[in-house]
Amino acid sequence: MVDKRIHQCYACPTMLTPIVKMLDRARTEKAESDAGYFDMLLYTGEMVVKLVVAGLVAGLRDDKGRRRYYSEYRLARADSLGKWVEVLDEVLRAPSAQFLDEMARPTLIDLTRRTEVGSWQTDALKNLLASLRCVQVDCEEPSTKVQGSMWFAEFVHLRNSTRGHGAPSTIAKGEACPSLERSIRLVAENLPLLSLPWAYLHQNLSGKYRVTNWSATDEKFEQLKRDTRHSFPNGVYVSMDEIHRVAMVDSDAEGTDYWFANGDFKEKDYEMLSYLTNNRERRPSEPYRRPVEELPPSETQGLGRLDLRGKTFSNLPEPMSGYITRKKVERELKEQLCDVERHFIVTLTGRGGIGKTSTAIQVISELVGSEECPYGVVAWFSARDVDLLESGPKDVHPHGVSVHDFADAYSNLLEPREMHEKGFKPTTYFGHALSGEVAWPTLFVFDNFETTADPTDVFTWLDSQVRKPNKVLITSRDRIWGFKGDYPIEVDGMTPEEAEQLITQTSSILKINDRLSDTFIDRLVSESGGHPYIIKLLLGEIARSGAAAPERILAAQDRGALTALFKRSYSRLSPGAQRVFLTLCKWRASIPTIALEAVLLRPQNEERFDVQSAVEELVRTSFIEEFIDKSINESELYVPLAARLYGYRELDVSRWRASIEEDASMLHMLGAQSIGAPFNLEQRINRLFKNVADVLSKNQREFSDFQPILDFIASRYAFAFALLADLVAERGIADEEEKYLISYVQGPENSARPAWRAWGRIADIRRSNSDAGGELDALAQICRRANTPVNVLSNTASRVNTILATLQGRLSREEKQMLIREVEGALKRHLQELDATDLSRLSWLQIHLGETEAALSVAEKGLKIDPYNIHCQRLVSRLNPQKT
Repeated sequence: MVDKRIHQCYACPTMLTPIVKMLDRARTEKAESDAGYFDMLLYTGEMVVKLVVAGLVAGLRDDKGRRRYYSEYRLARADSLGKWVEVLDEVLRAPSAQFLDEMARPTLIDLTRRTEVGSWQTDALKNLLASLRCVQVDCEEPSTKVQGSMWFAEFVHLRNSTRGHGAPSTIAKGEACPSLERSIRLVAENLPLLSLPWAYLHQNLSGKYRVTNWSATDEKFEQLKRDTRHSFPNGVYVSMDEIHRVAMVDSDAEGTDYWFANGDFKEKDYEMLSYLTNNRERRPSEPYRRPVEELPPSETQGLGRLDLRGKTFSNLPEPMSGYITRKKVERELKEQLCDVERHFIVTLTGRGGIGKTSTAIQVISELVGSEECPYGVVAWFSARDVDLLESGPKDVHPHGVSVHDFADAYSNLLEPREMHEKGFKPTTYFGHALSGEVAWPTLFVFDNFETTADPTDVFTWLDSQVRKPNKVLITSRDRIWGFKGDYPIEVDGMTPEEAEQLITQTSSILKINDRLSDTFIDRLVSESGGHPYIIKLLLGEIARSGAAAPERILAAQDRGALTALFKRSYSRLSPGAQRVFLTLCKWRASIPTIALEAVLLRPQNEERFDVQSAVEELVRTSFIEEFIDKSINESELYVPLAARLYGYRELDVSRWRASIEEDASMLHMLGAQSIGAPFNLEQRINRLFKNVADVLSKNQREFSDFQPILDFIASRYAFAFALLADLVAERGIADEEEKYLISYVQGPENSARPAWRAWGRIADIRRSNSDAGGELDALAQICRRANTPVNVLSNTASRVNTILATLQGRLSREEKQMLIREVEGALKRHLQELDATDLSRLSWLQIHLGETEAALSVAEKGLKIDPYNIHCQRLVSRLNPQKT
């Protein structure tokens, strides 16, 4: 029998949407059978367990011990619900518990403290135990004081003893249902974690978010609908003091289904299960393949002590062996480090493996050994978690990833007396040191800043603390934008001379000098973009397997090298930047920025976004290179080889793949252009129109497919309106032809396509439409152009005379005079160049003005040039009969 006291309202306002939907489905199952009802309640309980465990794990702050990663690593591999509860127990105990977000503390307390009879924890556990007894599963009565965490262990006991390893009768299941549902509801409605705001976030290409709330609206989530400064990957999030990604839980953007990690971990992926629909999906296992064992320190980790170098105490790592001098960036960095009056924060930015760290170590090593060093202490902190070795990337243990870690490390380096006193706070001491209140003038160096737990927050804290004569140097793949307090120094690829020096040095060590021709070295420098780590990888592969094309060598590399270089930075890109990057990766040549914008903003791509901002983001994160031609204020974009090959791999799994393929086919019509070649944008646009015309002539596509792209290009470069007019003329679309010609003549003059010629075409179109007034206006426009040839002016005058004779009195005297004066004036400006026929046409214009004497004079002048000109003879005969 089903207990009638069960709550009638399943849609409790404090309950998360996935749980509400599960209980709704349980109610549906209840109408069919008690067995189905019981099983659905068990699924609901499993969902609650996984939501709680995943939510608490999400609330763990990043720390150098990687506790959150360790928990997620185990959950991805968990092949039983019991292993989820094991992770829960670890999170609730020290030392993990101390890293929980403050807003997760009430949940921690509710699950660990012992509660009296009457608490929700006690009631939830008693109802769960009652269910166990109904299905004849042994269980012990709880003590007078109950911990909330006991519920999770007992639920696993119930689940394993029934659906997992038992076969209770349908009657027993029916008897267990009322108490089981009450138990689940008590947890779902009362545990603080499940009352926090949860939502699924989907970032649009615009950078704003579509927020599908699982609970009450939260201001942090609502702000994301308007704010484009953040870059949260699509997924489930819980809002605490900060917004935390909930790994192991997923949903669709509409909130119609929900998936939870379900084990079956394999090399490429693991299983996600929907308790609501029983659908199963696979998720990439790559994020959880890094080992959880204690890793070795980075080769660039600072020393654990301060050594005296010259007059400076430092824990600086030793300079890198085989370092190649980078004169330009070294000079700029040294100047900034020696200037303690300005720019308290200097950022050394560039792609992974480009040489930021080695350059920083080299410059600082030389500085601390010189008399001009302004610092008494150099403190080096490393957040690096991957060493890029010539043999490939290797995981390492970061020295620190948060302000707390860096403060502890600094305190251990300086060992102040108060460090061993009660109440000493390393973070406070670290802040005083940055502000100049402790020790000597200090250079604080933070290497691999992008791998800190929250780069923006750490940067903000440093920016608020540092004062002269101290300085902060940051090396990072990404510059922390939105702050004006730093001085950015970009580390680009090596110059050809530097790259050749590196190749000579490395190939000598590898003993492959004889395999490298001058042509191959030039190609290697070009294809690598002067990237030192890629050069070393390529040379290492040549040493192992023989010479080959650089692209083939990189393409044959395992995913490790390219992933280490690009994955972290790629995941932080906005969706718009990712979309642009993957599109550019489809084309090996450079692409004009305007063409990229035109293609991506066409109506067929329904989701619009700021392409220019996406391009700027890619340039500053070194994913693409931009070549700017200041003479035309335009740029072309190019993806370096290694980044492009990485992009191919991301494109394989991209949700935009179909759209990108279509966009790329449009861009291919521009044709290829060698890197570094002159822009010649007009030539490439001409080629685009020619290719479009060819496709249309073969009826392979509709003009409407291309029109928005061509319109966009023409809006920036008016000469393209003339090309558009030619294109629609071939299609027989006269109205569109006139529209484009009008747009063309409104732009700047183009010597190759003079405006008078366009006005002549407009006049012809208006003539075919029997628009005499419009035709006359177009003819007048021809005469207003200073570069209109004399023969064109003469023919225009002839046509005007014909129209005036046809219109008779349908033009007002003022309109007639204004028009004729335009044409007459244009011919008079070339009076010495006119032949007899030209003069006869000028004479007729003057007749229409009523200036017969002037008309006769012009006709007589024509006869002097050509006495036999029939037109001038007739005019003289008409105007002065006495002379004939």
